[in-house]
Amino acid sequence: MDKSTYRADQTAQSVAMTGSDVSTIIPHLIQDLESDNKNLHTPVLRQLLEIILDNRESKDLVLKYKLMQLLNKFAGNVEKNEEFVLSTTISHVIGVRNGSDDKIILAGAATESIIQTIFSPDEKTSKSGSKALSELIEENEIICHSLMTNGFIQKVQHTFTNNQQSSSSSQTESISPNHVKCGLLDVLIRLVETIDDLQPFAILIPTLNELKKNQDKNIKKKSENILGLLNSKGINVPSSDSKEKDEKIHQLEESNRNKDEEIKELKDEIEKEKLDKQKIFEEKEKEKREKEKLKVENAKLLEDVEKYKPKPAQDFPIQIINHDPSSFGFADVDGVQKKINKIKQNHNSVSLTQEMIDGIWSME
Repeated sequence: MDKSTYRADQTAQSVAMTGSDVSTIIPHLIQDLESDNKNLHTPVLRQLLEIILDNRESKDLVLKYKLMQLLNKFAGNVEKNEEFVLSTTISHVIGVRNGSDDKIILAGAATESIIQTIFSPDEKTSKSGSKALSELIEENEIICHSLMTNGFIQKVQHTFTNNQQSSSSSQTESISPNHVKCGLLDVLIRLVETIDDLQPFAILIPTLNELKKNQDKNIKKKSENILGLLNSKGINVPSSDSKEKDEKIHQLEESNRNKDEEIKELKDEIEKEKLDKQKIFEEKEKEKREKEKLKVENAKLLEDVEKYKPKPAQDFPIQIINHDPSSFGFADVDGVQKKINKIKQNHNSVSLTQEMIDGIWSME
């Protein structure tokens, strides 16, 4: 089994680590975190968290050792285990220390963990979270604006909508406990009582109307209270005109997506046709080259056949013996050819025979 390349009990000191200590230790920690041995990850992440906490100028460490990319290995696996908790905690510390100075964004970092606490399956822990957040809303205007800006309403809507869908499909594992719903509704009540612009809460009205039918008396009462507060401020469900506009926008977006798909399919088809034509052209060119090659090879073969084919000798002497000068006469034509003239009309015979093996011929 793999062993950690760095052990805290062997290197722990009563004083803060120096820069040279960190430069020595972090590469070993990274090696352990990149290891396939999962037993090393949690203790190494704890050590890395301590180093980040002790080094206020952690930005240099983050950049030098590419820690954010390394932490993604664990933060990207969205499961509530110790590796996820520690890696996201390290990322949170790095982000708050080295991120924006904007108070709304910083307030979002402060409330995110409290919101997570509200979703705790432990009722006491959940209630402590909702109470803490409600008190912050009452005491700090920046916290209020941060919640409205950083998507708290959307988180609430997602939670209740997801619960309704899970309930209708007989899936119980993703349904939030009633104490979580009550905690979220308590925070909503405090927000509605504090915020001036309540229009963003209009998207929750259909969900709140459904919650009014809930068998839990606390959930039902809190939903009715929020709806009453919104109604007293003239906040209603988005108008039909707005819905129609949203529907048209949705239809246009869907139409554009379909057109994009059609264009993509057409481009793919054209590209495929182009590739097919290119392939056919290349095959024809290859066939043409092969035919030319075959033609050349055939011509060469014929040439070789002709080269090795025996040819009859042409330069051989011919002796003409005229035994009957009174019947035949010979005349020179061009110094090579001879013309035989028959003088008498009587019947005669002429023979051409090979006299010797070397090609001497004789005519009588």
